[in-house]
Amino acid sequence: MNIIKLELTEQEAKIYDEVMERIDETAVFLAGLSHEERLNWLKEHQYSLPISFEREVGGTIYTVNAHFSGDTAEPMEKKVIRILNRNIAR
Repeated sequence: MNIIKLELTEQEAKIYDEVMERIDETAVFLAGLSHEERLNWLKEHQYSLPISFEREVGGTIYTVNAHFSGDTAEPMEKKVIRILNRNIAR
C-alpha cells in the first residue's frame, strides 16, 4: 500500500473537514434508505455523461471531456495508482 502525506493550509484543512462531515452525513442518510431508494438517489446525483467542463488558465480556455470504457481490463483503482506513480516520479 502506498501512503501519501499531505500538509494542508488552515483553509484547506477546514474544507477537508467540511467535506468529510458532508460525506458522513450523506452516508447516514443513504443507510436509512431502502435499496431501491438508494439507487434512485444515486441516479439523480450522478454526473451526466460525458463529464465535460471548461476552465480558463492564464487567458487560455481549456475544454476537458472525460470518457469511460465499460469493458476495460484494468480496474479504475489500479489505473489511478499507475498514473499517479508515473507522474509523481517525474
